Amino acid sequence: MIALFVGIMAEAQNIKENRVKEIRTAYAQAKKKIDMNGKGGKSRKDMHVELNQLIDEDIPLYDTEVIDFYFDETITNDIVTKHPYFIIENWSNHGHLRYREILLNPKNQQVMFCYMRGETDGGFVVESRYYYDNKGQCVEAKHNTDNSWTTAESEKEKADFYLKAFNMINNRNIISSTSRKTTKLTSPKTQRINQIRSIYAQAKEKIEKNNKNEFSNDFHITIHEFGDDRAPRTRDTKLYFDKECYFISNSSKSMMYEEYNEYLFAPQSTDLIFSYTHSSEEGETFDWRYYYDENGKCIETKTNSEETDAGSHDKSEANALQTIFHFMLDNPD
Repeated sequence: MIALFVGIMAEAQNIKENRVKEIRTAYAQAKKKIDMNGKGGKSRKDMHVELNQLIDEDIPLYDTEVIDFYFDETITNDIVTKHPYFIIENWSNHGHLRYREILLNPKNQQVMFCYMRGETDGGFVVESRYYYDNKGQCVEAKHNTDNSWTTAESEKEKADFYLKAFNMINNRNIISSTSRKTTKLTSPKTQRINQIRSIYAQAKEKIEKNNKNEFSNDFHITIHEFGDDRAPRTRDTKLYFDKECYFISNSSKSMMYEEYNEYLFAPQSTDLIFSYTHSSEEGETFDWRYYYDENGKCIETKTNSEETDAGSHDKSEANALQTIFHFMLDNPD
């Protein structure tokens, strides 16, 4: 019986050692791929997310979180699918620092390895490493101190959170639009448009001040990928907020196509009140401006294009970006 028990334990140890070795090999390959990202004549495939927010103005406490995603892309029946394989997080707040790495299986996005290094403003350092089997169970945990800030479960939850954010950002079209009740009284059209223009000017002024402030409130997303035309494309989205997101700008550029969008929201709410799109393709340029009433209905369209949708696409995109914004602000530390 003792010999059987020893044999089972030895086999389990051997399985664990093989898995850790497999993970270390995959980690080295992922790091090499990241180092070659955008080199050797190949286009970059990565996503950079940065969230800056003033948590407490009196102290002040300023929170900066930067997340970098690295991914592969496959094309099947003209559908592009992204396969993230590595995530890096850098976080800082009032002298406290955190660095995190998450290694994923590129085939199924299952977590293979998590590393976290935290440092307090007093210089206390915590390091943790977690190795997972192909069923998601932790097979090895290593810490530099007994006072660990994380667990194998909490790191998996963090990885799942970032994976969900990645998929939401890259698949905005699957975020359903919220239906709105048409119960508000609406202003006369001319009065409403003048009101929107005033709010737009105030938002632009607020953005200019925000960009100059030492402590800003903004959320940036930059994606390097293949576009619908299969040429390398860069998408850059900037969200500005105080209590709520009040303005979003979005640009998309490739060798064949350029587009720029703006979304303006009513003060202290998530109601879209104005949207603007400028696109340029093969020497032709088009502009669309949509003004919305208090119930979200388009009351004015200004465009030089024969095609218009009364802002339905803009409302869907603005709703998706607002959903992503609130999801990230609820980010569990």
